[in-house]
Amino acid sequence: MDSDPLSLSEDTLAALQSFLHEKQELDDQFAKLQENADDMFNEKQKITMDYFQEDWQLSQFWYDDATAEFLATRALENTDDGDYIAFISSPTAYVAFRNLAPERSNAFVFEFDKRFDVFKDKYVFYDFNKPLDFARASEFKGKFKFIVADPPFLNKDCLSQTVETAQFLAADNAKIMIDTGAVMEDLANELAGARITGFYPAHRGGLSNEFRCYSTFEDNNLKWA
Repeated sequence: MDSDPLSLSEDTLAALQSFLHEKQELDDQFAKLQENADDMFNEKQKITMDYFQEDWQLSQFWYDDATAEFLATRALENTDDGDYIAFISSPTAYVAFRNLAPERSNAFVFEFDKRFDVFKDKYVFYDFNKPLDFARASEFKGKFKFIVADPPFLNKDCLSQTVETAQFLAADNAKIMIDTGAVMEDLANELAGARITGFYPAHRGGLSNEFRCYSTFEDNNLKWA
């Protein structure tokens, strides 16, 4: 027996149309960002993460504004002008840092998502599965005084390989922050000497997994728990 054709209620159809309209607007905004990337970058214009839609297939869950600003401020306050700063798989924190301190020219975002190549030479394509295989690796080895890492997946291999990258990049006495699940506490300490802190990273859409911040250092606003 033939079944009736699938139909959507008016409310569902309206919600779908609204979603598609919003997505198209964001796609148009990002296209404009790409077209004007040179001018926007040179002018140090503030850029919002609203330009970049989360891609759940890449396990992208953007920080909320308060978390991104907190991480960016830690990087700013624990470094000097000229120090190299790496944001590994943490584009939200990088964008916040860029907006907070546009004069700092040695901050880089290491990221798999090639949409972030709008940041030109501050973007480094990075695949955690190949932790030491990225552009300018020999130039960057041992240069970075501050590193923020946000492994995209909650498993041993992802954290281990991300830490391998961080340790490769790290200068002597570098400060490292790792934002990942609470279940990774022991491994973060074992691999990087990073201890759990009292800061709880938060995400725009919320996450079911408890997230924590681990660090190899303390400062006036970041303390070990």
